[in-house]
Amino acid sequence: MTPAGGGNNAVDPRLMSLYSTFNITFPSKEAIEKIYTSILQRHVAEFPEEVQTSVPKITSATLSLYFQICEKLPRTPVKFHYIFNLRDLSRVYEGLTLMTIDKFSTKDSLIRLWRNECMRVFSDRLVNETDKQLVND
Repeated sequence: MTPAGGGNNAVDPRLMSLYSTFNITFPSKEAIEKIYTSILQRHVAEFPEEVQTSVPKITSATLSLYFQICEKLPRTPVKFHYIFNLRDLSRVYEGLTLMTIDKFSTKDSLIRLWRNECMRVFSDRLVNETDKQLVND
């Protein structure tokens, strides 16, 4: 339902009156950071202090990686599956919220899990070593 012109016909106003239009803007980086930090902080509330204090850093690193991937690896005809969105961030955090206190009681174990989740969500989708090197840098 693009604007008329360039081969597109105008949509009948009577048809348009039957639909509602919503425009949802992409959230700011601060809002995204607050959302995902809150999710992970709530999950690790019972974990040791060193794990709890790592949560803001994990979120910051995840968002930095996400925005870097979105910038450096755009969608192209050859790499049409390079579509990264907030669902990918949610997959990373879904994996992080599956951790249990008996297996992940140290900061190092949390970082290893975070790295594994990021590799699973982002790196496994990449098609060549050059793109994987961009993510790893």
